[in-house]
Amino acid sequence: MAEEKHDIDSRLAQLLAQTVRLDPDATIELTVVVDGTIISGSVVSEQAWVQRQNDQIRIGNPAIAAAFDSAASTVQEPTLNEDPYIHFLGPVLVTGGRQVRLQATRVSLRKVSAWSIGRMPADQEWHRPAYE
Repeated sequence: MAEEKHDIDSRLAQLLAQTVRLDPDATIELTVVVDGTIISGSVVSEQAWVQRQNDQIRIGNPAIAAAFDSAASTVQEPTLNEDPYIHFLGPVLVTGGRQVRLQATRVSLRKVSAWSIGRMPADQEWHRPAYE
């Protein structure tokens, strides 16, 4: 099955560039649609996202965390012309009418088909439409 990619929305790229890419401590609430799944949460810089990932790994296995830390020092940052990502902390995924909460995830900016500033309400009830 071929992966569906969309053109990068220039306004979304500009919004991210002006917030989390310029200020590693910045956070913005964002809701996106990727492959029919709604993802809503706090968008942070890649540095903050990597730190959260490393903290989670470190709790489970400090040796693996150390290996990731040393490997990360040799990896170059992707440019916006490559496959950029949106880095979410604490996102909620809505798929098939079910909410799934995650610690951290990232999605390709090229796969975003729709987006909105703000986080969807946590108590939002999601139902699939009933077709007759």
